[in-house]
Amino acid sequence: MVVISALTSFFGYQVYKFKSRKRRYVPQPKALLKRAERYPEPFPNGWFNICASKEIKNGQVKEVEAFGQKLAVFRGEDGKVGVFDVYCPHLQANLADGKVVGNHLVCPFHAWEFNHTGKCQRIPYSDGVPSHAKANAWTVRECWGLILVWYHKNDKAPNWLPDKYLPELSEYKYHGKKTDLLHIHLQDFAENGADYAHFKYVHDLLTIPFSNRFVALKHSLEIQFGEGEESHLAWFTDKAQLVWKKSEKIIKQGGGEALVTYFGPGFLVFRFTSRIAKDVILLKSFTPLGPLRLRMDDYIYAPKGTNRLAIKYILREASAQFKDDIMIWEKKGYSEKPLLVKGDGPIMQMRKWYQQFYSDL
Repeated sequence: MVVISALTSFFGYQVYKFKSRKRRYVPQPKALLKRAERYPEPFPNGWFNICASKEIKNGQVKEVEAFGQKLAVFRGEDGKVGVFDVYCPHLQANLADGKVVGNHLVCPFHAWEFNHTGKCQRIPYSDGVPSHAKANAWTVRECWGLILVWYHKNDKAPNWLPDKYLPELSEYKYHGKKTDLLHIHLQDFAENGADYAHFKYVHDLLTIPFSNRFVALKHSLEIQFGEGEESHLAWFTDKAQLVWKKSEKIIKQGGGEALVTYFGPGFLVFRFTSRIAKDVILLKSFTPLGPLRLRMDDYIYAPKGTNRLAIKYILREASAQFKDDIMIWEKKGYSEKPLLVKGDGPIMQMRKWYQQFYSDL
């Protein structure tokens, strides 16, 4: 139980919190846009999750929202996925209302047929197809059980591919998903990992009733940034130890360790280990919808044979992931030159790393 409490505390999973929880803040549209003015642009460049692979079966099409617009996602009978801007280039009908015939997406208005690359292959009432008849197709990769698209403000090609990462997910068992719609900026997630000082004040409570009178949680954090071909990566380790408040002695076997990796702006992967569960992975994806609007999806994976009670506990608490941070983020502002002091952590280093995902910086 002590191990569980340590893990849940430093991941922000807190079941018993002996202070009143505030109600979730729901910003008004005008206030949201006003607050967004001070933040960087809402859509950084990178790979983003638009939906889970299992949501699109062969012969199906679905409408999704991302990057301030609607997209049509379809899977042909050959199993390949295509993603288009939702409006047909002909007369702007909604392609997500169409159907899949073979490996083509067929417009519901005039039955124009488009292949996975967006090129129009057939117009049933015309003898030919204009060379410029093409739906706007997105660059797609299917991995991690997800359908990912590449977003770049200036339409540049991907400078890294996600396929080579997390190969173990294909062998791990999937343990569920949790989705939240948040009124925050993507960059807040990155800065949170570099903000060492907040751990003590936001994630300081344990899950064992009354234990906080006698026991404290001590974090040891270290963050690193990738270089060269791995410059899109950043990661930090968080070693959490339980100590007796009076003596400050470490409580043996009462802590846990996490490796947290950022894969560009769109993904954050927690990999944590303790005595009760080893190498459990929480894959968090962030899909920007609009200014200070994003969808956060949590996916839980673990090696086969992992203690099911531990996995169920983690899955149950996944809905509380970052909850205390989010309560702050959804009401905070943004400053380009924050007033920082010694002990705040490498926040400005994180911002410098994050700038690579903006076209105008």
